Amino acid sequence: MANDDDDMGYASTSDPTFISTVQAWIESKKEVFALIRFHASAGAKSFEFFESMDAFKNRLDELQPRSCITVFRDRQLPSRGCVNEEFIQKASAAIPEGAEFLLVVLEKVTIGRASWFHDAAGVTHDELVEELRHDYCYGKQVAVGHYPPWLDDSDSVISAVVPNEDGSVTAGIY
Repeated sequence: MANDDDDMGYASTSDPTFISTVQAWIESKKEVFALIRFHASAGAKSFEFFESMDAFKNRLDELQPRSCITVFRDRQLPSRGCVNEEFIQKASAAIPEGAEFLLVVLEKVTIGRASWFHDAAGVTHDELVEELRHDYCYGKQVAVGHYPPWLDDSDSVISAVVPNEDGSVTAGIY
């Protein structure tokens, strides 16, 4: 059974401070980037961009209790565009060899009730090029950049957990 110490002090996604912080970031930066980790889903996660508070709140409403959402204030994955050979060269030049990268396809994949944005990570240019040339990326809109620092909250990173039906917050198994 989880106790408060196990929950790492996560706020609820309905906490007014969490909501007002994300809203202020969207208003000032015009978008936020979020990492959503799903409880008891074998490490399943989703990386998503939000340009409005309505879209963000709608997404929160879709999440199951114990899902954790980490939101980034500062622009993430700055290399964006339609994948072609020129884009591959620019994206490779923007990330030093050996630096961990994250790639997110900006077109949602939907199969049945499940939907997500395909993502991939790695540390070599060969891995990045291979991912970008794959059928699920080539010719599609993507965002690429350094893997965001998500482990610790700061002035530019905030995390919260979707509360249980009774309003209590219990961190999930991710």
